[in-house]
Amino acid sequence: MTTDLESPPVRPRTKITKMVKINKDLSSTVKAASTPEPPRMPGRRNPKWIALGVIAICLGGLLSYVIYSRVATEAAVVAIAQTVYRGETIEAADLTTITLSGGSVPKAVPAGELQNLVGKRAVFDLPEGAVVPSAAVADVVLPAAGRAVVGLKLEAGRAPTSLLLPGSTVRLIALPAPVDAQSSDKLVGTVYVAAVVDQAPAADGTSTLVNVDVSAKQAPTIAMLASQDRVAVVRDAGR
Repeated sequence: MTTDLESPPVRPRTKITKMVKINKDLSSTVKAASTPEPPRMPGRRNPKWIALGVIAICLGGLLSYVIYSRVATEAAVVAIAQTVYRGETIEAADLTTITLSGGSVPKAVPAGELQNLVGKRAVFDLPEGAVVPSAAVADVVLPAAGRAVVGLKLEAGRAPTSLLLPGSTVRLIALPAPVDAQSSDKLVGTVYVAAVVDQAPAADGTSTLVNVDVSAKQAPTIAMLASQDRVAVVRDAGR
């Protein structure tokens, strides 16, 4: 009697391999989804760069403060474009404006008030380039009470024309009268103190016209001497 034993069918290995691979992929996916990535550690900062940044910020703030302080204290003020002598009338051409730090010149006249100075007189000499303080100009009316202004025509050699600056104090010396004059010589050598108002060259090109401020009581005598060409002008040191 013969017995045939049939062996069981063999499962293909390819299917098994594919199933194992699928299981591994699913396991990896599940593991990746369930396990979060660890956080990244921040990089270590260099203390030197931090210090340099702080220093740069401080320097920038200090520079900004210095610039602001300088701009905030600057002011435009009136200055002298050409020398104005004491007692002389100030004209628009005599003035200009400059910018300087506020407080450098106490009570300096602001640039906006430049036109208000035109027509006024200088209280003292104002050299070219000087800043004009408010006390340097005044509404001086000539002649003042008890004073008079007399005009003189002086021939060459009768006055130091280059020193007859407005406001300067001079002496008027009475000269001898001509031989044929009727006036008395009692006035010869008489000295009169005066202040120069202004001067200008005469039309003849050799004489000088000078206006002087004198005492009202002496004005008639000085005017008479001037009409007779009997006046010489002297300026002393320190006047």
